[in-house]
Amino acid sequence: MALFTIKYAPKNADQVFGQQLAVSQLRNFITQYRQQQHKAALLLGPIGCGKTSSVYAIAKELKYDVVELNSSDLRNAENITQFLNSALGQQSLFFTPKIVLIDEVDNISGVADRGCIPALIKAIEKSSFPVILTANDIEDSKFKALAKSSQVIPYHKLQYKTVSHCLQWVCEQEEIKFDEKAINSLARQVDGDMRAALIDLQGSSKTKNLSFADVSNLSDRKRTETILNALMIIFKSSSVDTALPALENVDLEPRDTIHWIDENMPKEYLSARALAKGYEHLARADVFQGRIMNRQHWRFLAYINDLLTAGISSAKEEKNPQFIPYRQTMRFLRLWQAKMKNAKKKEIAQKLAARTHTSTSVAEQQIPYLQVVFQKGGKDAGLSIAQELELNDEEVAWLKGR
Repeated sequence: MALFTIKYAPKNADQVFGQQLAVSQLRNFITQYRQQQHKAALLLGPIGCGKTSSVYAIAKELKYDVVELNSSDLRNAENITQFLNSALGQQSLFFTPKIVLIDEVDNISGVADRGCIPALIKAIEKSSFPVILTANDIEDSKFKALAKSSQVIPYHKLQYKTVSHCLQWVCEQEEIKFDEKAINSLARQVDGDMRAALIDLQGSSKTKNLSFADVSNLSDRKRTETILNALMIIFKSSSVDTALPALENVDLEPRDTIHWIDENMPKEYLSARALAKGYEHLARADVFQGRIMNRQHWRFLAYINDLLTAGISSAKEEKNPQFIPYRQTMRFLRLWQAKMKNAKKKEIAQKLAARTHTSTSVAEQQIPYLQVVFQKGGKDAGLSIAQELELNDEEVAWLKGR
């Protein structure tokens, strides 16, 4: 099953919900690029409002190629100069017009990525193609030069009615029966984040039926509020900076988070190399967790968070486009079942030891013989033994392998 965020991505400008003015300005910037004052357009707006999807929608409509770069892939001035000079200078295959998209440019930091912004501005000035930048927030002074050299196109936070209209349309396409109250509640909770709304809808409507009870337990949040949504961001995010805060609002102990990731990572990361990297980060997080428990060095919590979010996210080679239903590990249930099974064996051994005047350990060695008697000796086999040992129905059923 494909992710709704991919399956229902807009195919043209008219399908971008709630951003008509911004989309019109962006389309004009691309089609009239030679006459524009600026070489780049900066799409500025909150998470999930349609910035990136509108670029792809317009490109598909105009038959442009899109070369997408992520700011997390360009961590120093030398890399950004080499990569962008190549991307911005070379003609597309078969001379198709192209757009260069640099997503989440506000993730460039001031210290670790020193020199990146000047290098980016310099490379953009030489571009022969439209350059589109996206950002959530550029209030930091280090982005002033970038904003000044770009045409800023504001994207506003989507109204809940717009989100609700989109969700109802998706439900109709997927033949999902829905309660209008549930759709409206879901639309309000995501606070204008269309991407989060589609993810929540897909996760809450697996039975092709969406009721108010299905969404009432989803709490208000910015982006992450449950471990399921946190995992979605960690595994699907294209930027480690986006994944880094994924666990901030999740009320779960690090040990439990480790088990959630351990259970679901093999479903998301399909290559051996990605899994190896992911489990390396997971193992290191577990080591730090052990040091906290043994030495009470709580400062290691910061390392655990980085490893479980940015570390796991960076391990993947490519984003898995399929929708993966995340599940809690069954390991503890199996351990508990094994413990209960072993406890039943010990209870029988204690009763056998009392009757045969032997130790419990010696009596345990005779349990397999009792099982043969109860399982192979006919319908009433073992009845006298059960009466002699005063075995209850559960213990008899255990010996019979039920």
